[in-house]
Amino acid sequence: MRELDVKQIVGELASQHGIGMDGNDPAIAIVLLNRLVLQHTADELAKNVRVALREFEEAVEKVQTRAVQLVAAEFNDRAAVLRSELQRDITFAGAKATEIVFRLEQANRRPVMLRWATLGIVAALALFLSGLWMGARYMHV
Repeated sequence: MRELDVKQIVGELASQHGIGMDGNDPAIAIVLLNRLVLQHTADELAKNVRVALREFEEAVEKVQTRAVQLVAAEFNDRAAVLRSELQRDITFAGAKATEIVFRLEQANRRPVMLRWATLGIVAALALFLSGLWMGARYMHV
């Protein structure tokens, strides 16, 4: 304790309790000794609190690291599921598009085939009729 504190304590004892003491009184030595023990205990407690706080912060960092790992693993799992679903949807859409193209080709093929068949029949009829006409005109027997 500083000298001013000792004088203040002696003054308060005298004014409040009517006890007269001087700075060299053994009771003051006990108060100073008590203060030293209290200060030492407070320092030890503060040191222990700092150590415990440091250990707590390390534990929090470990938990945080583990949580990040778990979240990353969960995210990767979900992303893999999403990728597989997207791939399945893309494959399904490709198959559906192939079916639509096939049906369109089939739908367009009928009119084209009908057109060519009609043209072939007309051409065959024209050849047949021209053959009859030539035969009737040039082959009079």
